[in-house]
Amino acid sequence: MRKHLIISTALGALAISAWSSAAAAQASAASQQAQPQPSTQAAPPAGAQAQSKPTNPPEAQRDKLVDEAVAAVRETQNALTAIDQNKNDDAIAALERATGKLEIVLARTPTLALAPVDVSVVTHDVIGTPADVEKIRGEVGAAIAQGRLQLARKLISDLGSETVVNISKLPLGTYPAALKQAAALLHEGKPQEAKAVLQTALGTIVIDQIVIPLPLVRAQLALEDARSLLEKRKRTDAESARMRQLLGTARTQLQLGKALGYATDSEMTDLIASVDDLERKTAGSQSAKGLLDPFGPKFDEARRSSQRPR
Repeated sequence: MRKHLIISTALGALAISAWSSAAAAQASAASQQAQPQPSTQAAPPAGAQAQSKPTNPPEAQRDKLVDEAVAAVRETQNALTAIDQNKNDDAIAALERATGKLEIVLARTPTLALAPVDVSVVTHDVIGTPADVEKIRGEVGAAIAQGRLQLARKLISDLGSETVVNISKLPLGTYPAALKQAAALLHEGKPQEAKAVLQTALGTIVIDQIVIPLPLVRAQLALEDARSLLEKRKRTDAESARMRQLLGTARTQLQLGKALGYATDSEMTDLIASVDDLERKTAGSQSAKGLLDPFGPKFDEARRSSQRPR
C-alpha cells in the first residue's frame, strides 16, 4: 500500500518545497537560534555584524561553514579510529584539526548555536483512497482492543504519506570543549577515557525533523492550479470541468490527510468544508477573486499541527 523513496542530499541542495521552508522557519523561531536560511535569501548588508541582532551569513560563507562543521565531525570519527588502532598521536592530530575547523565556524558566526552537518530526506507515500485508510484504521482499533499490539503496529506502519527531512546539527556550545577534553586525556595516556568523551560528544548531535504531509501539499497545489479558473469570468465548459476536477482533487487529498491524522480533525474538517464552499460559490459560470486567500493561513496551521511532537 505504500511506496518508499529514500534520498540523501548535501545541505546546500535542500530545497524540498515551500512547506519545508516554512516549517524550518517556525522551528528556528521557536528555538531562537541563528540557523542557515534558504539560499534565495539576500546577503546581509555590510556592517551588519556590528548590530546586536544576529544575522545570517551570505550563501557562499554559509556553505563554507557547513563544510567546516562536517569536516569537524569527520575528524572526530578519524580520532576514534586512530584510538582503536592504538595511534594516539594520530588521534590527537585529528582532534586538533577538528578543533580548528570549529574555531573557524565560531569566529565567523559567534551567535550560531547549532551547525548543520547532515541532511536526509525520506518519503513514504500511501497508494490508496481515504476509504482504504479508514478501513485499516478500523483494523488497527480492533487489533488494539484485542490486545494484539504487534499486529496493530504492523498495520499502522503503512499509515503515512509524507516527506520527512532530518537535519543533523552540531551543538557548538559543548562540542568543541569535548574535543579539547578528549585531546587532554590522550596527552595523559588515557585513550579509553578520551574515546568515551568523543562518543558522548557525537551522541549530542541534535536532529531536527520536518514533516511535509503529501496530501496537504497536493491539495494546496491543486487549489493554486485552479486559481486562474476560479477567478475567470467567462469559463468555457472545458475550463469549468477542469476547475471542478482540481477542486475534487483537493478535496480527496484533504480527506486522505484527515484519514491519516495529519493536523487536527477540526482543522482538516474546516479545510474540506472550505473547498465545498468554494465549489458552491463558483458553480456554473460564477467567479470571484480572493476566494483562495483564507486557505493560506489554514494550511499554515495544518502544517504546524502536522509536525512531530518533541
